[in-house]
Amino acid sequence: MLVVGLAATLLTAFQLNEANRARDASRLRVEANLAVSALEQRMEGHSALLRGTAGLFAGSDEVTGPEFSAYVEQLGLGSRYPGVLGIGYTVWLPDAAARDRLVADQRRRGEPGFRVWPAGARDAHTAIVYLSPLTRENASAIGFDMYSEGTRREAMTRAARTGDLAMSGRVTLVQEHGARPQPGILMFLPATHADGNGGRRLMGFVYSPLRAGDLLQTVFPSDPDRLIDVAVYDGPAQARNLLFETAPPTATPGALAAVRVVQVAGRPWSVVARTRPAFSAASNRSLPYWTAGLGLAATLALSFAVLAQARAGMLAEAARGELREVNASLEDRVAQRTVELARANADLREQMGRREAAEGQVRQMQKMDAIGQLTGGIAHDFNNTLAIVVGSLDMARRRLTGAEDPRVARYLDNASEGANRAAALTARLLAFARRQRLDPEPLDVNALMEGMTDLLRRSLGERIEVATSLAEDLWPVHADVAGLENALLNLAVNARDAMPEGGQLSLVTDNVAAAGAAESGAPAAGEFVRIRIADDGVGMPAEVAERAFEPFFTTKDVGRGTGLGLSQVYGFVSQSGGRVTLRSEPGAGTTVSIYLPRWVGALPAKAAEGPGERTLPRARNGEAVLVVEDEADVRRISVETLRELGYAVSEAANAAEALRRLGEGPPADLLFTDIVMPGMDGLQLAEQARAAKPELRVLYTTGYARDATGVEAVQSSLLPKPFTIEQLARRVRQALDEGQAA
Repeated sequence: MLVVGLAATLLTAFQLNEANRARDASRLRVEANLAVSALEQRMEGHSALLRGTAGLFAGSDEVTGPEFSAYVEQLGLGSRYPGVLGIGYTVWLPDAAARDRLVADQRRRGEPGFRVWPAGARDAHTAIVYLSPLTRENASAIGFDMYSEGTRREAMTRAARTGDLAMSGRVTLVQEHGARPQPGILMFLPATHADGNGGRRLMGFVYSPLRAGDLLQTVFPSDPDRLIDVAVYDGPAQARNLLFETAPPTATPGALAAVRVVQVAGRPWSVVARTRPAFSAASNRSLPYWTAGLGLAATLALSFAVLAQARAGMLAEAARGELREVNASLEDRVAQRTVELARANADLREQMGRREAAEGQVRQMQKMDAIGQLTGGIAHDFNNTLAIVVGSLDMARRRLTGAEDPRVARYLDNASEGANRAAALTARLLAFARRQRLDPEPLDVNALMEGMTDLLRRSLGERIEVATSLAEDLWPVHADVAGLENALLNLAVNARDAMPEGGQLSLVTDNVAAAGAAESGAPAAGEFVRIRIADDGVGMPAEVAERAFEPFFTTKDVGRGTGLGLSQVYGFVSQSGGRVTLRSEPGAGTTVSIYLPRWVGALPAKAAEGPGERTLPRARNGEAVLVVEDEADVRRISVETLRELGYAVSEAANAAEALRRLGEGPPADLLFTDIVMPGMDGLQLAEQARAAKPELRVLYTTGYARDATGVEAVQSSLLPKPFTIEQLARRVRQALDEGQAA
């Protein structure tokens, strides 16, 4: 029953998770398509402006400056088309002689300062003669030879060749004179006349200079409630090609992204749509996990009920056997034994009734908590409870004299082991629910990989053979344990997906010096520990392998991958001061090598757990501690523990009472305070207390304090709940001996 229930629960949670991912991907596609449609409509409107202006030149042999300005003025560029600096006309000059004639004509027409610039010999020239409205910025562009600059020349050449609109790449407009100019783009349309031979002769180009930021701001206006952020790139989605984005530079990229390539006047633009918090808020991503938790709880409860019933049946059968033996030997005790059995049976039924009622209450509480509480609140309350359990068990163990029944010590050990497992489970829940900062420490990679081997075999399935080859005398490294485990798990899952028919996953460690000589992309010098993860799967072609570490790049089907796994591995290894390389060939499998710098020094020795009671640090010279904890049971066990260690202890249920005791009561050497409390939290309490008493030392404790501002700054002076008497004794002694507060 337990196995079936667990399997059904996991399958349901997996299906809900996959359905949620597919729904989010579909919503993102719709939003991305709407963004592309809005962009295309905006650019179509601007294209119509240029086509209308080109018609002005096609319908007249010569268009004068006043005629051109009057036509453009009627278009209402400033009010209807933000971001459009103007509409202009640049003359095509096939040679230097044509350039000189244009300069002479313009000067005769009342423009004595007209010139074609920049100067220099070129095969052909162009010159801006009209640009309306003729603002001060636009006037500075008159005479500019756009054919002299490569990006503009490419767009003009394409327009002349196709006879249609052509968009330039990203440029800096000559009208931009500020310190931080916007990215600029230009749209060209050739103006031609009949050449008398049935063809068309190029006279020049109608064009429009555009400020990308002002132009696209009208397409994607700022809205704090929008579902997606949009970024527009000229060409591939790379930082140097960015034209416009709605997200501020400091914004965290969304979890999902969609890329659309749009042809704008012959120029490919990439439109990247990334999800915002409002998008994620509409996704019920927590439902699979709540479903798994509730299903697991229900399965365990049912299993316990079945076991209880089986045990009751065994007890009843034993009682009946004893009754038969009594009937066969002593008939006169039948009545007495019958009464005893009836009483025992009644007690058993009453016990089962109480247990079933208690289990029903627990299930109801779990359901209500699953609906009404967040993961952080649950962890906080659970850790407070575990603090009471762990502290009480430690106190009970310290009071053993050795004369008790040996089973008492064994029962206490079993209870402590269960409490420690519960604390570890809570820690895993917290780690899963939030992004934790890297916490590097000296690490034995071989020990970590040996510990992960069983997990990988269970996670990857029976069709994947996991083989390890761990080097002897492997150097230690300095890295975050959880980060390295996550990186190895990501690589193992990718390897499994590359072996759909099954295969072998190899995990190899060795020491490497001057690795750059042996493998491309590896560190050129230094001492490193190398971790190789190899599979014999389908492999990757060179063009895919080159992009494997790019964020959001994936070759998996929609809904089966985010494209972030390898980029997370790359980011973790880089942040740890190492390198990561990838070698792959189609049909020959893939090998990923992680290089982590050698840690010079010995690994910290694990304290030996010897029999008997260990000596704990105690109070010196009448040292005093003020305990501040809003949970009465947690406060009571902390106070009793510190008093047993010889400290003079006073207590307070909240920050206001603590400040009053510090001001009125006997002096305290150490403030031991919970962080999460109603009203003023522990961090604010410590700040005010130390402002009044600078010499006061502070030690913090909490079951879960992710939402408290400033927790990261006091990590070195934080004792997580639940804690043992030994942990409390050593951290209090450490805080007092260091002579400084958190």
